[in-house]
Amino acid sequence: MNITIIGAGPIGCYAGYFLAKAGHTVTIYENHAQVGCPIQCTGILTSDFDQFQLPMESYLVNTIDTIEVYSPQENVAITQKDYIVCRTKFDNFFATMARDAGATILVNHSFTRKEGNELIIKDTINNTEIKITPDIVIAADGPLSPTAKAYGFFHPKRENYFGIQAVVEGKFEPHTIKTYFGNIVCPGLFAWVVPESATRARVGLATLRNTKKYFDTFMKEHNFTSLEIQAGAIPVYNSKQQLHKDNCYVIGDASGYVKATTLGGLVPALRQAKLVAECILKDKKIEAEIAPVRKQMKLHLKVHDIFNRFTDADWDRLVRYVKQPKIQHVFEQYTRDNPLPLLIKTLLKEPRFLYFSKYLFS
Repeated sequence: MNITIIGAGPIGCYAGYFLAKAGHTVTIYENHAQVGCPIQCTGILTSDFDQFQLPMESYLVNTIDTIEVYSPQENVAITQKDYIVCRTKFDNFFATMARDAGATILVNHSFTRKEGNELIIKDTINNTEIKITPDIVIAADGPLSPTAKAYGFFHPKRENYFGIQAVVEGKFEPHTIKTYFGNIVCPGLFAWVVPESATRARVGLATLRNTKKYFDTFMKEHNFTSLEIQAGAIPVYNSKQQLHKDNCYVIGDASGYVKATTLGGLVPALRQAKLVAECILKDKKIEAEIAPVRKQMKLHLKVHDIFNRFTDADWDRLVRYVKQPKIQHVFEQYTRDNPLPLLIKTLLKEPRFLYFSKYLFS
């Protein structure tokens, strides 16, 4: 088969790797001049990334063992293992995997439009257009995916957060992520301080609106001065999002496969990319194969909807419950990627968490 992938991020390249390895002709088009640039992601991986059994030496920046959570009046430290990666090196790792398997990656090539069965790709260096007619198209071109739009994938109620992040210098606990919750700090989500080292960190937040106002306030309150700024849209998962239509599959941020609770998407999207490739190779239906991942995404969305209704007093109450040793022990056993066992175990040990279920019906 002749397979076209739009977007040379890690998700598109991972799918391309499996398809090229199986002997198919794979061409990956990237609209930027360099794979992995510009950076629009904090680069946090939970330890669930271990399932892919991929070497990390070339892109690992730091390893985290603690997450500190701050509500307006409370705080708690939770033991969790995370990896901090350089997204440019991370993306290029997957691009190299795809190339080594036989895929072709063309940078400075942008999807322009769809005309019947043909895709129009623009060579932005030579300012020329080429027409292609692939057997399979994979849209992996980000949250605003023009490819997904051209195929009619976007749900009318699709929403995007807008995130802003700065690289800053200072004194940091090198293996501790700090997160800040509350409607004054970051309504609907949280602000973060993610250390690259003891002297350098990634600081940011994301909201549905007025992001810059909240970001500027957070930076000022913590006396941070940015060395560089990164920004971008982050999709909110929509359970009605289709993944396959005609000869096109949509994956990664283009499909909205992002955890609604944290806006992290690398681990679930890599699982999704592998499943899409397997479905293409074995002629399986993606909707059936993706069901376990979709179940996790739906649960994240439900928790996100509850958090969206929280008052600052609710955040304080939540942190007080989590501070109990019996609850912290549960958090030490499970990652953020799969919230179901985490929710079940915490409810069994602390029934007062049911207090927040009132927001399920409000």
